[in-house]
Amino acid sequence: MNKTHNGIKEYVFTFIIAAFVVVVLCLCIELNLLFTSEQKVNEEELNMANLSTFCTIGELEKRQSNEPLNYYIDIKLAEIYESLNKLDKAEEFYNSALKKSSRSDYSLFRYAIFCSKHSLYATSAIIAEELNMSNKYHNQYKARIYESLGDNLEKDNQPQGANKAYQVAYKYAKALNDFKYLNIIKEKYANSYIKLADYNIQNNNPQDAILNLNNSLKLSEKLLAKYKLGLIYVDIDKIQADRYISEVFNKNPYIVNPYLYNKLLNDLINDSKAANKLGSVNYYSTKLSRFKKQLLKYYIYKDDILIENVYIKNNKKWFNNNDNYVLLFDLKNNTKYILNSLYVKIELIINSREYIVEKKIISKTLNLNFYDVLSDVHIKLPSEININNPKIKNTVFIKFYAKKIKNGPWALIKIEQLNI
Repeated sequence: MNKTHNGIKEYVFTFIIAAFVVVVLCLCIELNLLFTSEQKVNEEELNMANLSTFCTIGELEKRQSNEPLNYYIDIKLAEIYESLNKLDKAEEFYNSALKKSSRSDYSLFRYAIFCSKHSLYATSAIIAEELNMSNKYHNQYKARIYESLGDNLEKDNQPQGANKAYQVAYKYAKALNDFKYLNIIKEKYANSYIKLADYNIQNNNPQDAILNLNNSLKLSEKLLAKYKLGLIYVDIDKIQADRYISEVFNKNPYIVNPYLYNKLLNDLINDSKAANKLGSVNYYSTKLSRFKKQLLKYYIYKDDILIENVYIKNNKKWFNNNDNYVLLFDLKNNTKYILNSLYVKIELIINSREYIVEKKIISKTLNLNFYDVLSDVHIKLPSEININNPKIKNTVFIKFYAKKIKNGPWALIKIEQLNI
């Protein structure tokens, strides 16, 4: 009985082990099939990556003689000849790759990119439409071809064609699960509408330009598009122009031309006076006054800031052999307004080498009253500065830049030359 029981147990155990082996084997076969399938899908990219070790024309041609049907070698040779600006030779190899591969999607993709870079725009678009819809990379290939078309049409000053190309690229990019790439295309598409608006303004089509800019704003909240809308409306509807320009100025004053906006507000005041609209006069007068105060916060005008008594000092310590150079100068607030924020950038050229130093020297805790002077401002210079021979006079060229807020543009305020 025990023998029979043990035999049944052994049989069951053997069956379980066998079943497990079969399951594992099936899983391995399935995984192998998946890997083979994925490998096939990525075959084009893998083959091109493998060719990267054959970086010279001679090595590639030698391999080509051993593998005459390997069209990836032709594509690699075409890319090399293209980089050498031998375009006829490059096109010859692209056509060879198309023939050998029976016009595979990858060879079509690479040739379409080539055509887009070299003004064969119609050919590139026709090839893009030849790509196989069932290919996993269909959308990616098309998005990148039309992106390249947009980039190169834009360089070729063809804003209409560039805009249409980016529109198609955006359509295919939306089908990809790549939000980073989608945003890149979206930004290019939005910018292409702004450039198309510029083209329409130059050709005296303001209504088309307005449509272009509104389309850009639907894709991306671009302040530049709003500002350009404001500029168009200056000649159509000054009140609407003010709405756009004031919104842009409040968010980024450096986009707005302050002289133009100042004129617009003055025009609105005069128009309101002519129409006997006292409320509008007060509204735009208050706005103009506030605008001028904001300009003082953001902009540095000529002679607002004076730099005087500039010299360089070596603060070498007795216990340290290393040179330690410091730039010193006096800074004067030459306006009737308190200066409570100032960044300074120093560009020095010493012995044909350039050095740049930036520092915030005025803040709310250390402000500078109107017409006051901050004496002996210290700027520590980079440690690598070396005046080789102290017995010989060294010429130092210095440019002083300043800005009032961290993200503002630098304004050149002084150029100095020293002999040390």
